[in-house]
Amino acid sequence: MKTAQAAVASLLVVLVGTSFVYAQGPDVVLSDINGITDYGPVGGVRAYSIGSDTCNIGDSDLIWANDGTPMLSMNMYRLANGRLDHIGMSWLKTACCAAESSNPMCGNSCDSGPGSNTLGAGCLDVYGAGYNANQGNMAQRSSVDGYFGTVIGPVGTSGSAIDARLQVAEADMSAANYPDALYFVEGHYVASDDAAAGNQFNNASYARINVTAGFDISLAEPLNVGLPAIFAWQNNGQGAGVADPSVRIAAMDVPGEGRFYLSAKAEDNGDGTYTYNYSIYNFNSDRAGGNFTVPVPDGVTVTNAGFHDVNYHSGDPYDNTDWSTTINADSVVWECPQPFNVNPDTNALRYSTTYTYWFTTDTAPSIGVVTLGLFKPGATNEVTAFTVVPSAVEDCATVAGDIDGNSALNGLDLDGFVSCLLGSEPVGGNCACADMDDSGDADDADVAGFVAAVLGA
Repeated sequence: MKTAQAAVASLLVVLVGTSFVYAQGPDVVLSDINGITDYGPVGGVRAYSIGSDTCNIGDSDLIWANDGTPMLSMNMYRLANGRLDHIGMSWLKTACCAAESSNPMCGNSCDSGPGSNTLGAGCLDVYGAGYNANQGNMAQRSSVDGYFGTVIGPVGTSGSAIDARLQVAEADMSAANYPDALYFVEGHYVASDDAAAGNQFNNASYARINVTAGFDISLAEPLNVGLPAIFAWQNNGQGAGVADPSVRIAAMDVPGEGRFYLSAKAEDNGDGTYTYNYSIYNFNSDRAGGNFTVPVPDGVTVTNAGFHDVNYHSGDPYDNTDWSTTINADSVVWECPQPFNVNPDTNALRYSTTYTYWFTTDTAPSIGVVTLGLFKPGATNEVTAFTVVPSAVEDCATVAGDIDGNSALNGLDLDGFVSCLLGSEPVGGNCACADMDDSGDADDADVAGFVAAVLGA
């Protein structure tokens, strides 16, 4: 079992010997993907649909309403260049009718409900990928409340072969553009009675997939049941199936509402600079995210700041304008294009969606507090998490002669000291720390002081 899986307290499927422990109330999970179909291309965009084996692992009937709850969103992610990006999304496939059956992954036995409009406790329902691609059963993301799991708008659309389905640009899956990339598909349920019972935090499942040169996709591993794809970065950060413990994951809960997950890593570029990558997954907050702030200590140089989102499509009214990026003296701030009271359909970080943020600095990571501001008004305006942030510029008086700023004296400092004497600023170094006698310059008079510092280290 992956360590991340063991840490997900919301995963309520627990086997104790041969006894199956049910959650209280209805509890829907995507328990398997039984197939994948593809459509297109249309204008360089492919579309996909997953087949769903769905369990009610709760102890009471789950509502299975025609053109309603539960609803399944489909997402695709790419892990490349040390960053997890959300590259494709679908509308939500609404329910039709439950055909109950027994399966051990759902419980000891199926307690059949009163009819096709419910899925009984411990029961399995199976939809094929082709059925899940039915555009007439799709609801726009904007027509669904991601926290309460209710449909608040019309259901059904028509159009081209890719409309409403899981759309991904071919360029985002091209081996020429991303030769060493890993790809993942995710299915994420929202359900009104599941949410009312407090069982909505295990409703996303993901699996690693293969992508062929012709952009066909297939499962490369079993489904990670109850685990959202934001965990794929930590579980595969050193290669397929090889975990990267330096990827930090934190949950950010909105009091009385939904959850966000933050995944972050600081990468040593080997030249005295560090790249900081942050991916934030809105698991189910209808409040949505409106801005993101990373603190930066005074004097730290920030470059190469960037942002990545995923496009809404097929007539969903949400805007696709990128977030702005502002580098301040004490922070890097990303912000959605407009506030809620100006445009409620602007590009906020909405449920079942991941946005990515990054920048490069000249200081190593430390641990600090980042802040996600909420988009829709409410009692709480922000949520926070502890994660990697840039450290302060080192005071040269703390470690005299520490040219490369790693708080230790070593051979790299000697190389840097020589470069400073020759009048060349070392890459990732600071010649101010070579000025051992505080004369204002690094010169021959500093040699004795540097040697003494090294010998005393």
